Parts: sequence; structure tokens; C-alpha cells
Amino acid sequence: MTPFFIRAGDRALFGLFQSGQRVSDGDARSAVLLCNPFGQEAVRTHRMYRVLADRLSRSGVDVLRFDYCATGDSPGEDEAGEPEGWAGDLACAHEELLRRSQPSRVTWIGVRLGATLAIKASIGVERAPDRLILWEPIIDGVGYLRELADRHIQTLKSSFNAPAHLWMKGIESDALTLGREGAGFGLGDALRLQLGALTTDSLPRPRARRCDLIERGDRPATATMVQSWRSEGLDVRETVLNHDFDWLAAEALNTALVPTEAIQLLSHLAMDGRADE
Repeated sequence: MTPFFIRAGDRALFGLFQSGQRVSDGDARSAVLLCNPFGQEAVRTHRMYRVLADRLSRSGVDVLRFDYCATGDSPGEDEAGEPEGWAGDLACAHEELLRRSQPSRVTWIGVRLGATLAIKASIGVERAPDRLILWEPIIDGVGYLRELADRHIQTLKSSFNAPAHLWMKGIESDALTLGREGAGFGLGDALRLQLGALTTDSLPRPRARRCDLIERGDRPATATMVQSWRSEGLDVRETVLNHDFDWLAAEALNTALVPTEAIQLLSHLAMDGRADE
């Protein structure tokens, strides 16, 4: 495992590269880029990504994990981060992976907002990913902001002994008025503005040979988006993964921290098709 910084203009992105274990130097190279979600979801995903990266590396796949600007171990103030910039960071990480691995096949795996960023970034890179694996992408920005705000309210309630009505008056009438913080992470103006404008209509059709979409269950908006992508010629495969872990939980509580079924599914999808290289 090699830690380093990716230079992207005036931005620096912390990265971890794991070279795949191969029998011979002549083996075809596959590479995977792991795309983080936002905030508490990235914390919950961190260990799962580490386990997934180790498994893929042992199977001969090069893997790059990285932190967007102003997140994780990358420099920048929390509230400076915003989706458009993060999509650009993802594209830079992709170029770095291509440089280090020189793969015949490259796959991006994105979870939640990371999946949304992967959709956006795929249309701007010179060499598009061969496959996108998108796990529950955020496609309703306003709904996502409300989800973050609601969880922040729940956290505040559990952190104070005083009766809620003494300090929460009026807040729950509109959770979005909290605005500046979601589940323990700062929400800058640009981030809130861009998420507020995020809808299925605002998302482009991804550039990839194949797109695997993982959902917990049926979402009408997702079904409409998939139908649109297919009508434009994109090969989209859908998989249902029912799970009981909470993306926004600060602690694992009674849910899996590294869900075995998720690791197995993501590994299978990332490895699928290597025989065709």
C-alpha cells in the first residue's frame, strides 16, 4: 500500500494505491477506483472500502482510494467542499490511477454521493471507465439535505438532557433551516446550493460500457432514470441488496460495520468480465 498526494492544480488529494498481486508481469491489469460518499457516510464506508481494496488487490486488481479536497486526510476547510469540485477531484484521481496502473480495464465503485459524483465525472474524463458500480446514488438533493438535517436533529436530541422544547422550538418545522451542519459535518453554501439543484433530470447519462446499479429496493425516480439511460444506449444492470445498516449512524450500533454480503457483491461485480480482457 502506497500513500501519496495527488496534485490537482492548487488542490492536493490524499490517496492510497494498492498494487494487485499478479503471477507474472504479463498479466492483464484491471484497476478499481473507490469513490467516497459524504460526511458520516464516508466514515461508515471507510472500513468496508479497506476490506474491499485488500480483497481486490489479492485477486490481482490495482486499487486506488482517495479523499476529495476538504475531506478525510486531504487539505481544506470542511465547508469549502462542494460536489462540482469533488467530481473534478474524482477525475484527477482517475487519471492518477491510469498513470500508475496502465490497466486494460478500469472500474469505478461509488457509494451514495460518491456514486452521484462518479456519474458526473464520467462524462468529463478523456478515457471513460469501462464499468460504473453505483450503490444507492443520491438523485434527490433536497431530500438528501433533509435527511442530513433530520439526523442532525436526532443527534442533538440524544445529546442533551434538557427537555427538547426548551431548546428546539421551531427548528423541526423545517429541518432544512439548520443548513450549516449535517450529521456532524459542515455544509458550506456551495454544497447546499448544488445539492439543492440535484435531481434525476440534472444528472447526465454516464459514460461507461456498462453500469451496475445497486439499490435497497424500488425507487420510482431511479426506475425512470434507468429507463432514460437505457433508451440512450447505456447497458444498465440492476441488483437489489437488502441490508440493515444505517448510512448516517455515528456508531455501528446493531448494524454491520463491514457487511459481508456487500463486500461479496462489490467484489463479484468488479471482477466480472476480466476473462474478456
